[in-house]
Order: sequence, then structure tokens, then C-alpha cells
Amino acid sequence: MHDRLLRSAFISLLAASALTGLVPGTAGAAPATRPGMAECDEPYDARETVLNIGRRLAPGEKMTSPTENTELVMQADGNLVLYALGNPGGYKLPLWNSGTYGNAGAYATMQEDGNFVIYKQGGGPQTGGAIWQTASYGDHNDLKPVAKLESDGNFKVIGRKDDRWGTHWSPLRREKTTKLCAEDTAHQYRYWFDGDWAQSATVWMIIQQDNNVVIYRKSDGKAIWNSATYTTDFHTIDLRVGVDGDMTLRDWFDMDKVAWRTGTAGNPGAYALLQDDGNFVLYKADGGPGKGGALWHSGTWNKI
Repeated sequence: MHDRLLRSAFISLLAASALTGLVPGTAGAAPATRPGMAECDEPYDARETVLNIGRRLAPGEKMTSPTENTELVMQADGNLVLYALGNPGGYKLPLWNSGTYGNAGAYATMQEDGNFVIYKQGGGPQTGGAIWQTASYGDHNDLKPVAKLESDGNFKVIGRKDDRWGTHWSPLRREKTTKLCAEDTAHQYRYWFDGDWAQSATVWMIIQQDNNVVIYRKSDGKAIWNSATYTTDFHTIDLRVGVDGDMTLRDWFDMDKVAWRTGTAGNPGAYALLQDDGNFVLYKADGGPGKGGALWHSGTWNKI
């Protein structure tokens, strides 16, 4: 948890976040195109869907992100689940859950004290019965507490907790673009952390909390490729294409601790692309779909 808090604080410094009271909210930036975004760096999109103080998600109710890439569902079984949305009416990929299933009738609410809480049926702030919380309550009054789905699909709670880690809570499940470009002196933070995910028209790819990178097909949710790194004892995993063109999965806190690599050094400017044909490909700087120059691929173009 300490590592994730450090990483959360670091991400907060890198990304601007606007707070609104609209459902959904809008501000300034044009919406990103999904699926199939192929930019190296995500465009800034300030839109968000929010749950304000005193509002609740009753059993069966949900919130959908402004870009309709995720939805947060208060299920009838008592579990709060964040899903990545795929084909309309089709399979939805679970990204995170509160682990509170088995509590039929439970509901979630955003409290005045900054805490986001799931209560058993009949429970509440005055009567008790809490079964899960973000523990974001406190005396910090500069921000208005709110639960929200941001345009990158992530679920975030802004509370009143005032400590060294800031005022927010999040499971850190952010959609990235389909293109992962090499680091350079101007872009030193081009990497995906554990919990980050991307989607093409046919597949999702996610860096799971067990440190495994998995590609799931949207038609039925079946895993069609993985990095086989789920047994590694790492703190926080990140996926990046180095300046030299080698794509690695390694410990963010220990740069020399590598779980997996493509072994493609010697190709500066290389980039990785999650394609609509279901393949994840590392290309030379001047390569790409229809042009060739593939250095490595997942071999999943025929599995969708």
C-alpha cells in the first residue's frame, strides 16, 4: 500500500485534475477518441461524471464515465465494480471491485465528511453497517468531497483527509492510448503502471495487480496473451519502451529489476501499438501497420 500511495502522489503531480459539480461535468478540452487512439501522449480531457455529497448508488445503479469507456456499478450482490466497456451489449472487463459481494441490498454513498462508504442494507452514517470505505474522511475543507469517474475511466474520491499523501483515494485504473512511445529527454514519463489499461476495437490490454500483462478479447473476455510475470515479487510494475527501443516490464522502484523484455535494444525511437486486429506490436521508428518494421509482437492477430 505504501508503494501505491507513493505512486498515486507522483501521478497527481504529473496530471492536472479539474473538480466540477456537474453530472457529467465539462471543461475546455476536447474529448479523446476511443477506442483506437494512437497518440503517444494522452490529450487532456477535464470531463467527469460525479456523485456529490449525500448522493448514493443504490443496488443496480451505475455511473458511466464521460467517454463511456468505463462504468461503476453497485451490483445487487453488494459488490461495487468498475468495468471497462467493450462492444455495446457485450462482455465487460472487470478492472476493480470492492470485494463486498454477498451483501444483497448494500449501497454506496458520498458522505459530507469526505468518506465514500458502502453500507449494508438498512445501514447508514447514523446506524452503522459499513462494509467498505475509502477512509478519506477528515477536517480538510478546501475541497468539496465528491466521487467521480474521470475521462480516462478511473474512479476517484476527493475527500477531506489532510495528510502527506493528499486528499484523494483511487484504485488507479486509467485508460492509456493504444500507442506507447519510447522515452526521450523531453518525455521521461512515457510508461504504463500496474492497473493501467488500453483498448483497441477488438481487445483490452491491462497491467494487472499481480504484475501480469494480459490481453483480453472483447467478444467474450477470454485472455489470449500474457507476459507470464504474475509470480514476480515486484513492488510496482511499469511497462515502457526505453530510449534504445527495448520494451521492458520492470520494478518502478528498482530500475535494474526486470521481469520481462522484448530484447530489441538498438532501435531508438521504437514504439508499441495495440492494434485493431488484436495484435500488440513493437515497431521501428519508421515502421507501422502497412509499412512493416515489426521488431516484436504478441502473435494475437488471429485470435480475436
